[in-house]
Amino acid sequence: MTAADLAAVVAIERQNPGPWNASHLADELKQPLSWQWLARTADTDRVIGYIIGRTVADEAEILRLAVDANHRRRGVAQQLLQHTFTELRRSGTLTCFLELRVSNIVARRLYEKNGFQSIGIRYNYYQSPDEDAFVMTKSLQDKGASP
Repeated sequence: MTAADLAAVVAIERQNPGPWNASHLADELKQPLSWQWLARTADTDRVIGYIIGRTVADEAEILRLAVDANHRRRGVAQQLLQHTFTELRRSGTLTCFLELRVSNIVARRLYEKNGFQSIGIRYNYYQSPDEDAFVMTKSLQDKGASP
């Protein structure tokens, strides 16, 4: 992801509760421990999804994962996660964390399918609207494990 991609990412962010703005996303691009990957259409190269996170020592955290509403349920988020797991393992990362809204059942199923387990709740974690968050973790140590 580069600054040239921010308008497309902001447009997808606005489709979700509690969106990050362009300034917040631009600041994330400057963070030395941050990583971002995009999903694009094959025919038009249009951004249709992204994942943003940070790695500190041997632990990573997924901060954002979103797919354009017109491209959901087509495996885009799954591909972004798989790419992320590959890159994190390659860099020696052992564990990945994330938070997600307790109401986001579709995302929770995706994460559980990919080996994440809920380890707690952060009460009143989100705003706009106010909501609790599940804290989830996944071990990346066993490279032979699926997914």
